[in-house]
Amino acid sequence: MNSRRSFIKAQAATVVVAAAALATPSLIRAQKRPLIKMGLGPQQPTQADTKRVWEPFYKMVCDQIGADLDLTVANDWAGISIALAAQQIDVAQMGPWGYVLAKQKGDAQAINMLMIQGRNYYKAIVVARPDLKVKRFPEDAKGLSMQMLDAGSTSGWLVPTHFLRGKGIDPKSYFGKYAEGASAAAAQMATAGGQVDLATGWDTHRNTMLRNGQIKPESNQIVWESDPLPNEPVVVRRGFDPDLAKKLQAALAAVPDAVASAMLPWPYSGFVATTHEPYALLEKMGRDLGVLKG
Repeated sequence: MNSRRSFIKAQAATVVVAAAALATPSLIRAQKRPLIKMGLGPQQPTQADTKRVWEPFYKMVCDQIGADLDLTVANDWAGISIALAAQQIDVAQMGPWGYVLAKQKGDAQAINMLMIQGRNYYKAIVVARPDLKVKRFPEDAKGLSMQMLDAGSTSGWLVPTHFLRGKGIDPKSYFGKYAEGASAAAAQMATAGGQVDLATGWDTHRNTMLRNGQIKPESNQIVWESDPLPNEPVVVRRGFDPDLAKKLQAALAAVPDAVASAMLPWPYSGFVATTHEPYALLEKMGRDLGVLKG
């Protein structure tokens, strides 16, 4: 009798062990952290610099919501928009115009907006060689050379192009030599070095170059600035897990200003939750220029 009981107990133990072994892969799968594929635009002088500066912050935020991070940096502002629309990435921190393009092409959704020293806006600028006399832009700039950024840039292409077209000016024929596609840093340096007369950009980037000693205040001059524009958004692709999007939105907005200011490159100071509404004016500009349809 005792041996029979021992045999039954041994069989039961074997069944329990086997069941646990079978359940373990399912349990592991259930506990596997989601992977967030994130893309950034070329904010720093190189792609490696951009990744080095931003990756620790976004890894911290992903850890807080129980997710892993795979971060990549696009070659240009248009590239990040294309990648998001094609669902090659899940989340992007991108230029406002790039977001509008991704929204039209792939129904992307803005969830957060970056803050710049507590402000929710920045401005597009046109800079000129320091020795040029441009008291009124664009009236005094006809025939000068102009370097714009790539067509995916808000301040480097969309906003100045819309401004000029609003005055009945075709930039490609108005300026003596017109080019597109430069990086923001290269455009600033080209005016400082005298390679071009004028270049587009944005105030935050120029101020960062000044702070880092890459240019001096007298290296070039601002001859035009736009009205306030909404800061960069954090955007999720169409079909991204809505619960994970809400967690990410809340986690970014909850980062204390002191922590954000310490981890993010100057002059960024944190995030707030947002919707599409602040970016509607850029959508209108795109439609005015015929870039957006419908």
